[in-house]
Amino acid sequence: MPTARVAARPVAERSGLKILVAGVEKDARGPVEAAVKRAFSGREAEPWSVSLVRLGTLWSVTMRGPGERFRNLSFTAEERGLGEAVAEALAGGREPAAPGPGPSPAVPARAAVQERHVCQRCQQGILVIYDAQPDEARELAPLACPHCWAVSQVEVGAWAAVGGDYRAEKA
Repeated sequence: MPTARVAARPVAERSGLKILVAGVEKDARGPVEAAVKRAFSGREAEPWSVSLVRLGTLWSVTMRGPGERFRNLSFTAEERGLGEAVAEALAGGREPAAPGPGPSPAVPARAAVQERHVCQRCQQGILVIYDAQPDEARELAPLACPHCWAVSQVEVGAWAAVGGDYRAEKA
């Protein structure tokens, strides 16, 4: 009985470079991975982890590699300059300049708000506490009385209402 011949394939050299691409279709990952691999040319054997997440028109890049300066290096880059941004980060060990429109306008500071209410069921005082921006819209939110646990609706800042980031205390 003849024996089957199996062609020997060379064992692929293990690469220390791990690339994770998220936020795009499977077919779109190839060019992104290729750009990163080109940036790592000559350093593939070193232990590297590169995570790329598509955020709108930008890529969020997190690199982890040998040495303290590459512990958790993160930056954003446009797709057309992704390979160059990764190469710049490797060469300088620092975050490359992020593209974009300049400094964002100042956001007004949130301030702690404390409002007194009276429970409709037990008639005891309730102190509702949340953070809000000046002139923030208000929305109704469910609130359990800390005395009798009856649930009623109170107005709180829209941000606190949507995120459920408010609390009630006995007043």
